[in-house]
Amino acid sequence: MDVLPEDVLMQILVRLPVKCLFRFRCVSKSWCSLIKSPHFAGLHVRRAKSGNQEDVILVKRFIKNERKTVLSLHSNDESLSLQVMAPDFEVPYSTDYDMHLVSTCHGIICLRNNACNDIYLCNPTTREFLTLPGSPFRCPQGYRRLLADLGFGFDAISDDYKIITFIEIAPREYNGDLYPCKAEIYSLSNNFWRELDINVTMSDMIYNNLRFSVQFNGCFHWCTVLTDSFVYKILSFDMGTEQFLEIQYPDGVVNPEEEFGMQKLTVLDNSLAMICYAIPETQISDQHFDIWVMTEYGVQESWDKKFSIGPLSGIESPLSSWNNDKLLWEMSNGQLASCAILGDNRGSLTKYNIHGFPTSLQADIYHESLVALGEVCGHRMN
Repeated sequence: MDVLPEDVLMQILVRLPVKCLFRFRCVSKSWCSLIKSPHFAGLHVRRAKSGNQEDVILVKRFIKNERKTVLSLHSNDESLSLQVMAPDFEVPYSTDYDMHLVSTCHGIICLRNNACNDIYLCNPTTREFLTLPGSPFRCPQGYRRLLADLGFGFDAISDDYKIITFIEIAPREYNGDLYPCKAEIYSLSNNFWRELDINVTMSDMIYNNLRFSVQFNGCFHWCTVLTDSFVYKILSFDMGTEQFLEIQYPDGVVNPEEEFGMQKLTVLDNSLAMICYAIPETQISDQHFDIWVMTEYGVQESWDKKFSIGPLSGIESPLSSWNNDKLLWEMSNGQLASCAILGDNRGSLTKYNIHGFPTSLQADIYHESLVALGEVCGHRMN
């Protein structure tokens, strides 16, 4: 191996899983330097995105009796055990079920603490954890800042990770009314916040629920509704151009007379998709789910209702797509399950021995990576 040119060695190593690469850092100083370099980490991420590495299922859950939130990585082998790939990563600063998974990108996970509105980034593979600095912008006297929503993703133009937040500036004696909001952008490589000019009021954002948002195609997407006119739409933010785009719902999905309709955004077969369903009256009520796929991104006419499944009972909410032929679900008791949307087993539930406090469960498809937060932001981790 000593006679191999570095570029050839790199092309060999970049094909290996992260677990092997961690061990191979001990081979020599030169191997360690190569594997830990940002350039190698970037190549490894791009290869994972191209589908040349096995997906891993990331699960976030709150364990009530231990009062902690954990992240766990599970194999993609579809066995009933969903084999654990690494020790659980215990999320700091979490003693209740207020910790929320915002998004994953290149092996980096964004989390929000709903109790204190702190924002965190972590890489459970490298065991790094970073608390973002607070925004430097202040409110007029008598007002306060309320973190309404946020999104996380990668800017391929500047090779940077960004977080966008929507901040509502409301009176300290908050009466529940909606007030104009502002947007702020955080750049990980520069480690600073800046304001972004927008023309959005909280009436546009009131329907948001981070459990139902998704990052796709270099953009972050939220479900929104105009409360005064009941116009439903998807709000998209491009991390590279920093431009907003409104995407219309599929025709006929939302009926203003149906008070409890829900829409969950996900990614299915490399396309933006929406899962539509109604909130059950009881935990044992049967539910039906329609899955719409946008075959041409941004084109409202390209929405196609690809699948309808049900009746299913005991479902709390859909979580994510899996292998393009299944969906991951949280059961009403906090258990992880999957359901096939294709084939002979279409509509049948498979339950896994993975539990969390009810409504605390989140899951996503995850690519392990060597991206080091310390290398990206140049700051010491917590």
